[in-house]
Amino acid sequence: MKSIQKNLLPFFSVLFFAALATLTSCRKDPEEIIELITNSEAAEIIEDAVANRTAGLTAPTIDAAAIVDAYLNSCGIPGDTSFNKVKTGGAATYDYTFGMDWLVTCSNLNVPQTANIGIEGNGNFTSPHWLGSEATIGDLTFTGLNPQESSYVVNGSYDLTGNLTGSLRKVSPSFDCIVALDLTNLLLDKTTYKITGGSGFATVTASTANGQSRTLTGTLVFNGNGSATVEVNGYEHTFQWQ
Repeated sequence: MKSIQKNLLPFFSVLFFAALATLTSCRKDPEEIIELITNSEAAEIIEDAVANRTAGLTAPTIDAAAIVDAYLNSCGIPGDTSFNKVKTGGAATYDYTFGMDWLVTCSNLNVPQTANIGIEGNGNFTSPHWLGSEATIGDLTFTGLNPQESSYVVNGSYDLTGNLTGSLRKVSPSFDCIVALDLTNLLLDKTTYKITGGSGFATVTASTANGQSRTLTGTLVFNGNGSATVEVNGYEHTFQWQ
């Protein structure tokens, strides 16, 4: 009998430490949230920062193109405006207020060369996996202003700063987040206002209330068929930006 009890001791020890490990893993500290932000989550966050359906980057960029069209011949005359964008139906919704200022620079012969657009916005959005409240700031330069050219070429930056909540996250789902987008040669069709090409670099920085943070970076490619592909540390995700 003593021999049986002695043999069972290692077995019960294994069970005890396994149970302890399980309890410990289930009681995650809120500070551990950063460790739970995966490459796939970062890709989703970038998607929402870009997609038109969540009033991401593409929405104000298209609005900026319309402004360039309207003020193309206003050489050297600065302008500004503000407007509200609201979408209440469907899987994704948003409510944003945007302010824009612009300046068209022309040659000595008054031929438009570049248009610089400044963007400031704030609002909130929901998507299938995330909901957020953000402030945005952008600095875009449009070239290809010659009427004979079929597309504008857009370069610049667009940043979103705010708070995100993951609908599928079980432990401390909310965190502060900054998404920085740098655009290279974004092609925007002058007739359809569709983005037909271009690329970008994205940086996602998430942080907890106590100041801990984690930064993930990725690349962004506009495929020309209404979709874009983001890659974060080898994880590739293609989505419809429209």
